[in-house]
Amino acid sequence: MNERLTIPGAFFDSENDKTLPALSARASGKAIVIKRGEFEEKVKRLALGLVSLGIKPGETVAILSENSPEWIMSDLAISSVRAISVPIYTTLGKEEKLFMLRDSKCVAVVFSTRHRKDALSAAKEIPSLRTLIETDSGGKTEKGAIAFEEVERLGATRDPEELEGIIKNIKEDDVFSIIYSSGTTGTPKGVVITHKNLLSNVKSVLEVIDITRSGLYLSYLPLSHVFERMIHHLLVYRGAPIAYSRGFAYVGADIAEFTPALLIGVPFFLDRAKHKILSSARESGILKRILFDLAMKLNKRFLLDSLVFKKIREKAFPGVKLLISGGAALNPETASFFIKLGIPVLQGYGLTETSTVVTVNTLGGNRVGTVGRPVPGVEVKINPDGEILVKGPNVMKGYLNMPERNTEVLRDGWFYTGDTGHLDRDGYLSITGRKKDLIITSVGKNISPQLIETRLKSDPHIKEALVYGDNRPHLVALIVPEIERLKTLAIDLGINFEQPSGLRDNEKIRAFFEKIIHNSLKDLGRFEQIRRFALIEEPLPERGEMTPTMKIKREKVAERHKDVIKRLYEE
Repeated sequence: MNERLTIPGAFFDSENDKTLPALSARASGKAIVIKRGEFEEKVKRLALGLVSLGIKPGETVAILSENSPEWIMSDLAISSVRAISVPIYTTLGKEEKLFMLRDSKCVAVVFSTRHRKDALSAAKEIPSLRTLIETDSGGKTEKGAIAFEEVERLGATRDPEELEGIIKNIKEDDVFSIIYSSGTTGTPKGVVITHKNLLSNVKSVLEVIDITRSGLYLSYLPLSHVFERMIHHLLVYRGAPIAYSRGFAYVGADIAEFTPALLIGVPFFLDRAKHKILSSARESGILKRILFDLAMKLNKRFLLDSLVFKKIREKAFPGVKLLISGGAALNPETASFFIKLGIPVLQGYGLTETSTVVTVNTLGGNRVGTVGRPVPGVEVKINPDGEILVKGPNVMKGYLNMPERNTEVLRDGWFYTGDTGHLDRDGYLSITGRKKDLIITSVGKNISPQLIETRLKSDPHIKEALVYGDNRPHLVALIVPEIERLKTLAIDLGINFEQPSGLRDNEKIRAFFEKIIHNSLKDLGRFEQIRRFALIEEPLPERGEMTPTMKIKREKVAERHKDVIKRLYEE
């Protein structure tokens, strides 16, 4: 077999059993199973249907949908006609979605019914959008859109040889996708990924982690995230089956139903699972609790596995043989906890700009507390200032419409990640921080704090605002009120006070600022909202808390108010 080094080429050329299940899901209470042969035929019909709708090579098509078989089919179909896919987070605010559609000049949007309103609205505001495709309308959709099934029917009327001719003309350096990543200025950056970028990463990971064709994978992280997307294409290439979760709230029930062998876990998911297991152990009978504590302390898995660990695995993670963690830093204690339970956890490191994986631990060399060694074909070195530099075929082509930014981050064949770290003598990488001021939550969301802080400070009642949430499940904020306006506000609300400092815990004052925060951020995504906040009286910043260029050192301020921030997450 002469496999073609493009995403659709590898998909159609791979020698996978056409009779085996490829994609599984549950819709309207019914189980759906799509075998590999049907999967490939659907992609072919969809691709030719896109040709019938006038989608041309080089044009961009957005995907705005929850994870589903239709998502990955659309992705493969778009690339098969030499078009470029643009995945969009469903949880983003309207303005961010519109920016991405405009910036990438999308001509079409594939969307789920839940996001019909956003898609129809975007078509009215963006002249380039001429085609709307609804994935789950059951054949019935709004005026101006076409049903997914109808696109398939259109494709079925065309000659399959036509598609083969198109795929043969795809080059490995052609653009496969534009994936938007948050920037420190608040403006999303369109990361331009080629076929070679992603496919090279797929093959590199398969060299160091054995993914069996029989091992089912449960998908619950958004496919708009590059990590989940790369894993999907890896599994499709390998021929391993994929099952789709109904959503984050149903992951536990879906694990029990599908019994996947492989799970990708962002730190938030793993931390929550660990907490749930520990809580269950504490609430069990005294004998079980003693056995559990003894097993965790002694780590004698072979002696106590049948009594303790096996039962926990069967209840919490039935069938799971491997957990891979990425998207944010994983607490080493959490990794060790699952390893003691008998479920290996492999932590890795990567970025959107590197088509995901730069380094990863392996079953034969899992060094907890590190993010592993570089995958084959990828080089890593540490700059004198501690910044991590990456070189390899997986490094992006560049940022869309950002030539100056490209010059900054792509130099002499190296990508300057903005992250800091160090390599040990065995080549294992440890991440120590970030030069770029970007919050990455424990669910893997990249968030620009400046965007949120700027909006909050635009209200005259707020003098300063600092947002936190790194490696945490949600955002919190420290707010410094304008003191004179605070006094006036108290008088207007009929609040008696001797010192303004006594107002920060007043319920009426807090309700007023809560409303300000809500109104300032209401059009942003859910993960960009402030869940808790504290009004602080001290002026910001103090000595040593600003850079020479007058930028606040976020972590220095956080250290001074660490008890306040801790309480916000405990509430």
